[in-house]
Amino acid sequence: MNLAPLYIRLQHYDRFQVDQIMPASSLNEGINDNETNLCTLLIALSHGIRLYVDKMAIDLRQGSCILVLPVQSYTVESSNKETQLARFTFETFEVEGMTLNRVDHPSLLCGYPYHLLFSQVKQILGNEAWINNQFCSSLSTSEMAMMQGRLQLILGLMAQLDEQAAQLQNKDKIKLVQQTVQYIEQHYDEDLSVEQLANMAGMVRWQYSQKFKTLTGKKPTDYLVQLRIEHAKELLCNSTESLSKIARQIGFKDEYYFSRCFHKLTGNTPREYANIHLHTQQRTVIDSLGRKIHVPTGATRIVTDGKFTLGELLVLGISPIGAAISIMGDNVVYHNRLRNIHSIGYWADPDKIAPLQPEFILLSYYPQDLQELDALAPTVVLDKKFRLFERLRYIAKLVERSKEAEKWITTYENKVRLVRRQLADAYVAGEMATVYLKLGAKFYVMCQTGLAASLYESLGFRPTPKVMQLIEQGQAWIEIQQHQVNHYAGERNFIMASPQELQTITHCPQIATLAKLTPSKTHFVDFTWNHCDPITRERLLDVLPSIFKKKTM
Repeated sequence: MNLAPLYIRLQHYDRFQVDQIMPASSLNEGINDNETNLCTLLIALSHGIRLYVDKMAIDLRQGSCILVLPVQSYTVESSNKETQLARFTFETFEVEGMTLNRVDHPSLLCGYPYHLLFSQVKQILGNEAWINNQFCSSLSTSEMAMMQGRLQLILGLMAQLDEQAAQLQNKDKIKLVQQTVQYIEQHYDEDLSVEQLANMAGMVRWQYSQKFKTLTGKKPTDYLVQLRIEHAKELLCNSTESLSKIARQIGFKDEYYFSRCFHKLTGNTPREYANIHLHTQQRTVIDSLGRKIHVPTGATRIVTDGKFTLGELLVLGISPIGAAISIMGDNVVYHNRLRNIHSIGYWADPDKIAPLQPEFILLSYYPQDLQELDALAPTVVLDKKFRLFERLRYIAKLVERSKEAEKWITTYENKVRLVRRQLADAYVAGEMATVYLKLGAKFYVMCQTGLAASLYESLGFRPTPKVMQLIEQGQAWIEIQQHQVNHYAGERNFIMASPQELQTITHCPQIATLAKLTPSKTHFVDFTWNHCDPITRERLLDVLPSIFKKKTM
């Protein structure tokens, strides 16, 4: 958020209680409807508020601040009648000499919540009696000046969050080593070498090892071995697999070397450790069907269908023993992490799951053979309406990894802000965008899944009216006829296809016509980015700048 070139002029301030569902018409009471250039800053003064910006849901917690553009509409809802929102509406101007030029689309980071400390927000807003009025339309000049200063302070705190996130881009040596530590934690089961990690950090081996030990207190090889042993502990307590298979699952090629390392670090052989720590404690969870499911505590032998669960489990540090990976193959960006996972077919096939002896089964859809699956292991069915963060938090609670989930969400939010800053000159928040998928002769419009979810939920793009209708109907995607391609076109269009099809896609008449409608705002994207899992969503942020810079990838 760059406030330096802008002059902010406060127009209105109010604080109100959120009474269940409040539409924009009731929220705007007292504000002149002709003032269509006003930006809005909303501040959650209570927990439990859900905001809809252009009908896209955003959950706010106490202290959350969010900016809404003039072209956007919003409603708020809450089940708690005591929840409160504060609202500033203001104009923005660019200063040229002695002239103020109104800016209808300021370079502010809109549509994404900033999580400020509520104690800071409360201190800034103050506790004057008049502040609790339904609408403060009769503020004196001094009171408006005071509120103008408070608005500037809150915007300044939001800008500070951006600056702190921007500091993550500094490529100093320690931060580069930190990135390789994260890589080790995510890829510990792969064949990693110190040379490979040093190359990732852009250092020679001796320099990398020295800085790695300064950061972690261990040599790279010792750190990797200890990480693998920690994962081995989980497998040994919940697995009947042979030691050789467990060794391979955590990255050891040699069973005997694994046993020596394990004994050195724990004082027990692997089997001794399993016998000491084996337990069968259970927790009760409620799934989307309202069923009480008894899930073993510390379970790691998990089978999942994979569409909206596999990436979530992997990012939480859990590799399931089986998943429906038959159709994934090389079509996901994390295909290298699938090699130790047994395939259970295209869906959750009970015949293929039974030999794996899972502790519980996690599904993102309602299966017809639920009874048969429940007989194999406790089966948890996710709510298909869950968005990324909701889904990740639910799964994390299920597998007792809530801290890991919150850490990932914070990292992702910071990364989104960085990318939006990088792309500030490439697009304007609030642009209408459409995502198409071309598979052979078939065309699809993506509604709120895959790449479309990232664009709408994280980058601040808006669906076109026709796409919004589909989202409201609960559609994730629809197939369209070739002659309908232009009917859904937005101000900016993203066309996904396989790498092979991307070579000749501009020869397609429908695509060529679409590209002519938005010649500088049509982007061609590899369809491997069309997934909603956290791994894909996070890695997509790294390639978005290149997608915007060139038409083809």
